Amino acid sequence: MLCLFYVLTGTIAFKSVNQLFGYCLVPFVIHWVDKCSGTEDVIKIKTPAGDLVLYRQQDVIIRADWEPDEGIFPQDDEIQRQFSQYWLNNDKLFHIKLLNQGSVFRHKVWAELCKIPFGKTMTYSAIAGKIGSAARAVGNACRYNPYPVIIPCHRVLSVSGRGGYCGQTKGDFIAIKSKLLDYEAAHKQ
Repeated sequence: MLCLFYVLTGTIAFKSVNQLFGYCLVPFVIHWVDKCSGTEDVIKIKTPAGDLVLYRQQDVIIRADWEPDEGIFPQDDEIQRQFSQYWLNNDKLFHIKLLNQGSVFRHKVWAELCKIPFGKTMTYSAIAGKIGSAARAVGNACRYNPYPVIIPCHRVLSVSGRGGYCGQTKGDFIAIKSKLLDYEAAHKQ
């Protein structure tokens, strides 16, 4: 999928060949890549909520997961520098290549997630209302987001509480979601 990004007064307009259109308020300028090959490498990125493990082929991130234990993974100084800048100054833009995954519907949901500003939240049902869908379908698109933090599904809540995160409604992933939300609330500009 080809994606074009335009900087417009602090927001990034997103338009793809599939005619998805929205505004992305996260500092990641996402370049969707249809194919990548080569040896997969695994790197660890430090975040305020724990270690995020990025899986790459060449310079394309193919998925991201929260580190479940204290595994030892190499670090990439340049990517760590960019993520560190994000946590310190969320207005700074940086380019990132992601492997294109998911259906057109999931991309529609993910584009809406990127509109949620740092330090703000939105409910599954509010997002569903914006795209003409159901809250449960939005929740499923969030559950299958292969790029947590980069596509900020942690900013989506249920109408009755925190909701789920990475397919769980309790446990370690909910603790990570809480840490991310608390950090962003304390550091929003």
